[in-house]
Amino acid sequence: MKYEREIGDWTADFAVNIIKLCGEMRKKGIDIDVIIQLRKCGTSVGANVNEGKSSSSRKEYVRFYEIALRSAREVIFWFKVIEKGYAFESELLNDCKKDVFEIKNVLSTIVIKLKGKGLMTSDL
Repeated sequence: MKYEREIGDWTADFAVNIIKLCGEMRKKGIDIDVIIQLRKCGTSVGANVNEGKSSSSRKEYVRFYEIALRSAREVIFWFKVIEKGYAFESELLNDCKKDVFEIKNVLSTIVIKLKGKGLMTSDL
């Protein structure tokens, strides 16, 4: 599957949607600790992608993308907790779930290619 979105913009939009989702969840009485964890890891994805673009070395660049990938995986974990523990459902949650799986796949591909030296940082 080919993605046409620029990863920095995509993850920034994702962060905005996570913040909105956390607002919805707060209104539904989901524990604030869970909301905070989701907000932290959800906004961390884009923050690390964008910080990685300012890296001074390839190794540092790869490291920021690996952190962004881990954060995306953490978001998936918290979505499972929210769905199983709170029976919370929303259209925005479904949109965020779709996005985070796609972002995770793109970040995985980027990290693999960067580690294999098949992709230049200027290509992103």
